[in-house]
Amino acid sequence: MERISKSKNPLLDSIKDAILSNAIPSDSIGGQMSRTIRLKLLNNIVRPARRVENSDVVSFAERQLDLTLARIVREGLGPLGLKSCTSDNSFGQLHYYDSQPESDEPPLILVHGIGSSGQCFAMLALMLMNKRRVVLPDLFHFSGFSKPNNPVMTRKEHVQSIREFVRSLSPHAADIVGLSLGGWLGMSLSVESPALVKSLTLLNPGGLGFRTHSLRDTLLHLSWNKFHSIYPGIMSVYPYNGLPVLSPLLKRGVYRVLKDDGVRDFVKTVGSEDFLDKDLGKIKCPTLLMWGMQDKLLSPESPVAIVKAIPQCQGYWVRDAAHILCLEAPVNVFDCIVRFLDLERIEDNNFVSLVRHSHRVYPMQAITTEDSDDI
Repeated sequence: MERISKSKNPLLDSIKDAILSNAIPSDSIGGQMSRTIRLKLLNNIVRPARRVENSDVVSFAERQLDLTLARIVREGLGPLGLKSCTSDNSFGQLHYYDSQPESDEPPLILVHGIGSSGQCFAMLALMLMNKRRVVLPDLFHFSGFSKPNNPVMTRKEHVQSIREFVRSLSPHAADIVGLSLGGWLGMSLSVESPALVKSLTLLNPGGLGFRTHSLRDTLLHLSWNKFHSIYPGIMSVYPYNGLPVLSPLLKRGVYRVLKDDGVRDFVKTVGSEDFLDKDLGKIKCPTLLMWGMQDKLLSPESPVAIVKAIPQCQGYWVRDAAHILCLEAPVNVFDCIVRFLDLERIEDNNFVSLVRHSHRVYPMQAITTEDSDDI
């Protein structure tokens, strides 16, 4: 047999040696077949893999697939009523979706979480768009279509970007819905520029100083094995966790989002001064809080602290759901927002009926200040 030279990759050499060490010549048909299979594995997988460092080719292909799918969704949302738009501000060209782009009506702005894009709110936006002007921005440096003019942005700079964006949309104050990081930025804007925020809806918001070191380490040193264990605390409900084809694809997509350089760069900028624990009492606008009880990313102490500190806050636990409530429990979120913003008198559109038939309603209960005793 031709001698195969050692590569510079010890892992691949170990795989090769393991394959060849078991390829013992045999006169039996089974032995010859086994040897043939091992040699084909060597020639078709191990040798080509030598040319791929840190799975760069696989990662690049996955990112290109994500980008292609995002473009397809962007083009598909236009005919459904969510137009792709851009707005220039101090930090670059911000991309967003708008159900009434030529209007100056008070907007309902849906702000996504870390690493994600405005598309994560597409389903909820389509449910709400006949009731309000709905706007979905892509935060800079994450997976949307916004084009930043700087290498990294801090929490304060993201807030300033949203401040400029809100002012560019309408002379009226906005109702803001924020998921995770989006909730953190929405609360920050309410503290710093209260005149711009008419109401807040918070979906598992970040921004409080509970167990932050653990979350920081998780995001900075995220591995596939670690992610596999925490994923049920990010997306816990069927079909996002449990459907044979969709669930693994979505899981891998969420992993790539959280592994993105933009996430890591942002996390590195966060300091103790960015957390809002001492500023929650300054939020005077009506506030709705919804918290998925299976969330394993953020501390369950956070929702109780928010309900205690914000004067006009009503909070609800959503049982069985985890972190990304707008996807896991869209019917719960839709119904709560409609009641909170007094939109019940406007008839639901046909898309609402479709979502009600495809997603279950999860049991909810009020978050009270006494809940801290059970955490």
